[in-house]
Amino acid sequence: MKKLITSIITVLLVQTGFGQSTLPNGDFEEWTYNSTHGFWEPDGGFFKTLNILDTIPTPPGVTVYRTDSAYSGTYAARLITRKIDLLDVLIPGVIGTIKINWLTLNATLGLPYIWATKASRFQGYYMAFPLNGDSTGAVLLLSKWNNTSNKRDTIAYNKLTFQGVVNTYTKFDEEIDYWNTTTMPDTITLLLLSCGGYNAANMMGSVGQVGSQAYFDAVTLTDISGFEYMLMPEVDVRLAPNPATDRMVVTLSKLVKNGQFVIFNPQGKRIRTLILNEKRGFLNVSDLANGLYYYKLTDGSRPLNSGSFIVTK
Repeated sequence: MKKLITSIITVLLVQTGFGQSTLPNGDFEEWTYNSTHGFWEPDGGFFKTLNILDTIPTPPGVTVYRTDSAYSGTYAARLITRKIDLLDVLIPGVIGTIKINWLTLNATLGLPYIWATKASRFQGYYMAFPLNGDSTGAVLLLSKWNNTSNKRDTIAYNKLTFQGVVNTYTKFDEEIDYWNTTTMPDTITLLLLSCGGYNAANMMGSVGQVGSQAYFDAVTLTDISGFEYMLMPEVDVRLAPNPATDRMVVTLSKLVKNGQFVIFNPQGKRIRTLILNEKRGFLNVSDLANGLYYYKLTDGSRPLNSGSFIVTK
């Protein structure tokens, strides 16, 4: 048990105008109630919590709550720092790209970066109620696996620390700090925390004050396209030639009933649809301007694959 809690804390410390959020459920409007254990969990698959720890022996208690004290909409996320007295371990209130791996008894961070463009700014609204000099915060890490060095390279990193009590929703808006401006990330790690005053050099030391709280709402990234790549496509798509000048051949790995090859411009606007009644079709691109375009293959209702191609003349 202590090994599990220790590894979670370690991972947290080491890696660690507004409209509709570009992040899944970044407005924290959608939640599912766990009636067996009595806590709320955010929907959407992007934001997760450590509330499941409340279901094991020596529970730390729920650390993330759905709250109707929202900046916009109906709900927001309320985070609180707790402590397991038996093990003398603090559990920060955290919501983000975090998941407990019960097989290895640790926490894993990060999700695939599925957008076709680089994010520019990290934005959201927060309230903070730290205790005894504590602080609250947020972390954004974009990274990419390096096959040569067999380790993960940092592409961008932002650590925000909020000092003092902030009892009305306040905007944070930070330009994303890219360490590598030429490489697209393949993984995003985003954490919102009720205790930001931790000491990364001492993982098991004092990482915050029990009872410190933070509220977050309308968390988003700017300039990520509405187009998202599919991670596990159902049908393979081959484009030739790519880059294309006048005409491109679209070949599917299998026949798709009511197949539609939908083309989007760099701003994510649908500009053309090719109906595919066979496994192969021909796409005229002679009238398209030079540049990068995106596509989605659908059966008229479900997305089956996605990708991009280049037009050059």
